[in-house]
Amino acid sequence: MIHSVREVGQRALLIEVTAEGDLSLLMAHLAGQPFSGQLDAIPGVRTVLLDFRRRRDAQTALKQAKRLKLRRRRSAASSGSTAKEADGEVPEETVGGGGPAVEIPQSYAEGLQPQEREAVVEVLPNATCESPGQVLVQDLGRYGFGGLGVGRAGPADFSAARQANRLIGNDDSAAVLEICGGGLSVRLCQTSILAVTGAEVPLEILTQEPVPISRGGTEVAQTTQRSRTAPGRAPFWVFPGEVLHLGPPRRGVFSYLGISGGLEAPVVLGSSATDTVAGIGPAPVQVGDRFGLAGAASRFVGIASVAPTPLPLPGEATVLRYVPGPRVEYFGTRRAGAAGLSRLEGQPWEVMTGSNRSSLLLDGDDPITRTQPEALPAEPLLRGAISIAASGQPSVALAEHPVTSADPVLGVVVREDLSLAAQLSPGAEVRFQAVDPETLGAVSTR
Repeated sequence: MIHSVREVGQRALLIEVTAEGDLSLLMAHLAGQPFSGQLDAIPGVRTVLLDFRRRRDAQTALKQAKRLKLRRRRSAASSGSTAKEADGEVPEETVGGGGPAVEIPQSYAEGLQPQEREAVVEVLPNATCESPGQVLVQDLGRYGFGGLGVGRAGPADFSAARQANRLIGNDDSAAVLEICGGGLSVRLCQTSILAVTGAEVPLEILTQEPVPISRGGTEVAQTTQRSRTAPGRAPFWVFPGEVLHLGPPRRGVFSYLGISGGLEAPVVLGSSATDTVAGIGPAPVQVGDRFGLAGAASRFVGIASVAPTPLPLPGEATVLRYVPGPRVEYFGTRRAGAAGLSRLEGQPWEVMTGSNRSSLLLDGDDPITRTQPEALPAEPLLRGAISIAASGQPSVALAEHPVTSADPVLGVVVREDLSLAAQLSPGAEVRFQAVDPETLGAVSTR
């Protein structure tokens, strides 16, 4: 029943079954007896991807999965409804038809509209930016719905989003605004603590101050606009009526604006994250949108250096560390099993226009040649997966990657470098370095 079990990246396993009909047996077993630390089970055509909370959970499950045996029962009645289902045994009625049904909690079935509360943030037109970027509401994303074809989504640079919340005393899961390319202006309706992380963008706070002018003995009320700069990656105060302006990025792609108390936004499948590919979650932010707070604003201010997030260095190649596998054999020969890995590491790759929240598209002079003619049945994808297209050019799966893909995966970028990958802009140069998943120390692929 179980054909093979492969490690994928640092915290995931890919279990391949002998026949497609065995997939529903495996999914039923995983639904009833999940491994310790298992976050999600995502089916493909003949494989299931298991994502785990920690590496040690994945290592323990690796040993157990290799010994897993799945057996059909002739009927549930003959063996009794109370018979144990050890060793992966599954009642026959749970087999076939695409696997066991997964029930979504009723409270998650539809978007929960936020309560009517006083708005704290209002989005304004941005007259100073010719091409404002896309603005989305994001939190840490959705877990456990991969079997339904719903990916995690969440912020492209999850380290920067987490840092924005920690700087202002929010829980990591609080909703923030993700700004792609800069160009956002918001007015604050009450005294608030804010933080902007991620890409390096100029931050300006505009204040309208009254200036009394005497004309013919009569005072005439006028206003003048003053501005001050705000620090990046550090908490700062904004007062009622003031406008915060984010300019275009000097370095990086995605910026994150957090406000103490967290943004209030509709909840879909347990998350307020916007998934633009699946069309799930809050709609992209538009001029005139107003947001309240999801919780009470904190007066706690974090340390400016908390959870530092990396950004690409200008004029230098960005090195992305990766763990080889699970489909290295699709790009090698008997005499050169790691030929595909050598080609991946042996040349620079350029980030292409068209890269987005779904994937980082790369182009190189020496395409990676596929040596196995057999078609690969669609397999589940993991964030950070380095897929090789038919053209031989690689792409790195990011926040809104497809749930499955028929392109074989040569390696998986380590979690520590995923935020860096998301911040690469078109034209940037990328190189890959294979590492040991346990120590992240460099390993040779030749």
